[in-house]
Amino acid sequence: MEEKKSDLAISPATQSDCRVIARLMLERRAEEPRFQKLARSTIQRTIYQRWAAPRFLVRTADTYRADIGEEMVGYLVLLYDHPSVVILDMVALKGFKGQGIEEHLLDSAEKVALQREYPYLRAGLAPGDAYITEVFAGAGFQPLEFRRWEFAGTVTEHEAPEEITMRPLVGRAAVERRRHYLQAELDAARPAGRELIEAHYLPKRPSRAQAFELVHQGEPFGYLSAKRESGTYALSLSTLPEWWGHELEVALATAFPTTAARASEADVRLRLDSTPHANAVAESLTALGLERTLADPDIWFKALNGEERSTDESR
Repeated sequence: MEEKKSDLAISPATQSDCRVIARLMLERRAEEPRFQKLARSTIQRTIYQRWAAPRFLVRTADTYRADIGEEMVGYLVLLYDHPSVVILDMVALKGFKGQGIEEHLLDSAEKVALQREYPYLRAGLAPGDAYITEVFAGAGFQPLEFRRWEFAGTVTEHEAPEEITMRPLVGRAAVERRRHYLQAELDAARPAGRELIEAHYLPKRPSRAQAFELVHQGEPFGYLSAKRESGTYALSLSTLPEWWGHELEVALATAFPTTAARASEADVRLRLDSTPHANAVAESLTALGLERTLADPDIWFKALNGEERSTDESR
C-alpha cells in the first residue's frame, strides 16, 4: 500500500525502517508497565531494539511509515486477528501532531481492513490520553462496552453463605459454563460490537484456576474461578443479572479468600466482567475497603459493516 495526501505519503516500512520504528515505540511507551522493565535493562533494551521488535514488525505485523518529503513523520503497525484488524500502534512523531497525520494513518488502516474483508478495526488506547482519544472518536471509533473491573484489597473473615453450593468444574465443562454466564451478562448489557467481544474476549480453553458453578436451592446461577498469585486470591465472578449485587453474591465473594486461606484475613482481587455487574456490587465492596479499578486497557473499535453506535448508558 502506498498512499499520498497532499505532501504526505504512506508506504510499507522497510527492514531498516522497522529498526527505527522499534526504537521510537520503546521511547514513546517506556512509562507503560509492560515496557518499564525493558526500558531499564540495557541488555533487554538492546535485544528488543535490534532484533526482537524489528523481526516482529517485519515478519508478523504490517508496518507503514508516513513521510513528508524525505522525513518520517509517523508510523502505523497493524496485526490481523479475525474479525478485526488491530491497530497495534499509530503515531505522528513529535512536532507533527495536529496536522492530520493520525487521521490519514487511520484512514489507511481502514482501507487495509476493507481490502482484506475484515469487519472491524480495534485499538488499545492509553488511559487519559485525551488527544489520541479525540483523534479516534473523530474517525468514527467508539469504546468497546466490555469493561472488566477489579476490586482489590484485604478482606476479613466472613462466614460463607450456607445457601450456596459450589459445584467443581474441570476442563471443557468449566469453559462452557463460564461462557454461558458471560453470554448472560452480554445479553443484559447489550453492548455494541458484540461479535468482536465474543470472538476476542470470551474464553476458549480451560484456565489453571479452580472453577466452580454456583448453585442456590438447586438452581445454577453463576461461575467463580480462583487462583492464588503471590499471596493474593485472584477471583473471577460471573452471575445471572438478577444476582448482581445480591447480598449472598457479595458474601460468597468476600468469604472465599479467608476460607481458602484458613486465616482471619486475606488479600483478594475480584474481577467482574461487565460494567453493570461492577456497578451493582460497587457500594457493598467499597464499603468493605476494596478499591475499584479498570482491569482492561481502553479498547476502541470501529465497525466497517455499518453497525450503529450504541446508545446504551450502562457503561
